[in-house]
This record gives sequence, structure tokens and C-alpha cells, in this order.
Amino acid sequence: MTTVAGIVLAAGSSLRMGEPKQLLVYRGTTLLNVVIATAEASHLDHVVVVTGANAGAIEDSVLVDRAVLAHNADFEQPNMVSVAVGARAVDADAFVTLPCDTPGITTGVIDAMIDRWRLDAPWAAITDYRDGSGHPFLLSRVALDEAATVAGPKVLWRFLGDDDTGRVSRVTVDRAMPPDINTPADYEALLGDA
Repeated sequence: MTTVAGIVLAAGSSLRMGEPKQLLVYRGTTLLNVVIATAEASHLDHVVVVTGANAGAIEDSVLVDRAVLAHNADFEQPNMVSVAVGARAVDADAFVTLPCDTPGITTGVIDAMIDRWRLDAPWAAITDYRDGSGHPFLLSRVALDEAATVAGPKVLWRFLGDDDTGRVSRVTVDRAMPPDINTPADYEALLGDA
């Protein structure tokens, strides 16, 4: 059986938030720890947490069971650099990307991506929610290597969301798309929904 790794993307500088969003308190812990716990509770074979900006404070706060940490020294570069750092940290055939600022992603959604990989090993896959497409994404190693050659920001969105080649599978889940927590207003709304 081939292996699937989760890459938790936690290297960003949180410029729109004004403070490290990885450390924001949520559900008695931090946003980042909620995402890590969800990844660890899924059927992922490996979990890698990629840190970058504010690495000392973030790594000191991380609670892991089976996840490993990897550091992206080039965290100011687009997030594909962090995906590549995470992919180098483990031996896997496919990778599920999990942003640290989307704590509403569930183990069921992660496992649906893994099930799709186990069923037909797509080149890549994107999650289709009731109200749009979003994270997590799944990349085969071949897709990841190809995406790593694309320059600029939001590579995964451009690479997968705008695909017209038919190589990207759609994994449909019957739930609303979880919000990204990028600004203080997003965080206040998240706490209001909790």
C-alpha cells in the first residue's frame, strides 16, 4: 500500500492578522494545535508540521503525538516552498496539504482525500464543498514535483483550482467550506461560532 502524508502549513508571517495566527487561542489550545490534532486523528500515514516565521515560539507551543516538525528558512517565499520542505521530511507517495488557519477541516474530509488516493491514485485532487472548492488539496509526488517548478504566489490554487487538463479529481463532501482565519475579524467570527 502506498503512503499518504499530511503537510500542515504553519510557516507564514500572519501579516493580515498582525500577530502569529498559529498561536491564537482556540478550543483551549491554539489554531495550529487544533489542525495538528485533526491531522493526527486521521488515517494519514505521516504528519509534518512546517514552521517558518516565529518558529521558536510556534515550535515551543506545538503539541504533537506522531507529527514531526520541519523548518522552512525561506518562509517569505510562496507556500509551495513549505510544501516542498514538508515533502522532503517524509517518504510518501502523496501529500494532503492542510493550512494552519483552517481549523474547520475535519478528519472525515482528510480521510475522504486519502480514500480517493487509495481508490485510483489521482495525479491531484481538490475538495469540493457545498459552497465552493477549498482545502485540503491532495498531490501525488509527480504533481508536487511539477507544482514546485511554478513560480509566484498561490501556486496550488492556480495549479489545481484552474485545471483544465482533467488531471485533478474532485472530492465532494456534503458540508460548508470551512473559513480561513486571516484577519482579526475572521478570528472574532470563528470565536463567535465556537
